[in-house]
Amino acid sequence: MPRKKQTRPFESLPAETVCSILKFALVGIIEDDMMTTAEAKHRVIAGGLPFPHTMASVCRQWRDVVASAPELWTRIFCTMPHKSSHQTLTSQLEKTRGHAVHLTIVNKQNHLEQDEIPGILNCIALNIGRLKSLRICNFYMTGPKLLGCWTTREHLPPLFKLDCPALRILYVDHKVAHSLDHEWLKDNLTNIESVTVPFGDELPCYGPSYLVDYVPKALRAIPRRIPCLTIDGSQFPLQTISEIRREGLEIGAEKVVVHGCMKVLSLVDEYCKTIVIRDCDFIEDPRIKKLPSSNTLEFDGCFGGSLEMARLTPSWDGDTVTAKNCDSLCMKAIFVLLGAPFKDSSCSLWPRVTTLKLVAKGDFTMKFPFKMLKAMISSRREAAGQENLGKDDTELDGMGFKGVRPIMVLHVHGGPGLLRKEREWFKEQVRDFVWDGKKR
Repeated sequence: MPRKKQTRPFESLPAETVCSILKFALVGIIEDDMMTTAEAKHRVIAGGLPFPHTMASVCRQWRDVVASAPELWTRIFCTMPHKSSHQTLTSQLEKTRGHAVHLTIVNKQNHLEQDEIPGILNCIALNIGRLKSLRICNFYMTGPKLLGCWTTREHLPPLFKLDCPALRILYVDHKVAHSLDHEWLKDNLTNIESVTVPFGDELPCYGPSYLVDYVPKALRAIPRRIPCLTIDGSQFPLQTISEIRREGLEIGAEKVVVHGCMKVLSLVDEYCKTIVIRDCDFIEDPRIKKLPSSNTLEFDGCFGGSLEMARLTPSWDGDTVTAKNCDSLCMKAIFVLLGAPFKDSSCSLWPRVTTLKLVAKGDFTMKFPFKMLKAMISSRREAAGQENLGKDDTELDGMGFKGVRPIMVLHVHGGPGLLRKEREWFKEQVRDFVWDGKKR
């Protein structure tokens, strides 16, 4: 009796469904290219091939889907130097058929041959108007020449237009940023959503004179009031910040993200709406005495040491605090700054906060001092006074209330399980209470 041909489940999916799945996967890959540390090895996903070549090798149906969907070819990851970079870029740009392009260019060596830069420019220049995301990294001394050539028209035809109306995400290191033509930035960042300027591990080898001279230029190259500005300041020296402040320079955007270095916050202006502190030791950095004014303060992946020897002094005047995937010591520090009793005293340095959100995403396990959370909520209610507990922020602002406000919103997502008795207590103390335990 002849065997029936076995069909794999993914082979029975409609072509439209397969295309939708691959588009969804592509969004995450592009986000990783633009938001995390881009390395040359990130060009390939599996099997030594870049996306979507890997998807095309699954079966004949998927190969046909990939070949007929130009949107799946819009992620272009270029490594330099590379023998076939020109051929690869040309081929993939043709396959995009006019769709917006997400381009990452990563240098694998400290120095490039001079003829390689014009080669890359000639390959991409005719499509520069389609760039939606652009990341240039690890170029050191050749980086300014690479992107500077675009913005100063070097090596390009005299009537060639350098407009990038589709550009939404720009990631350039500080050396590239300060060399850009500022008029080009002004004209082409009109619709920008996010700009990232990293100050990485290579900084110390240039010395203080380089930093004081070029870091301000890099920051000045970023227009103010863009939706999101990220400063990766893991190697940002304290003496450089002092020099920049003496020059009266401030940085700002609707949302400011600092990664790996809280001291960069001293350069942020007083007009941003959201401050995100990412992957920082919140306890061990005592240099921040006052956090910049904003509505929201978000901690993402932060951690801390012992509170016993720390001096928790950063005051803040915002109303919403979010802690996402932060360790228990960081959470403890946040509770103390909100007014939890500590060392036989209770003093809130963040008196206007009325909303607290604690979030665990992915495989992260949320742990925090449960009793301290309850003590903080009780302490703030007592400090606010019984007569003010029923008032909202608008009413308190209207009466010119300057004291400590009660926690009115407490949302915990992905936290530990909560007993019914404890849940009832929180419901009595907090007006808007949500506690979603992590599913096992």
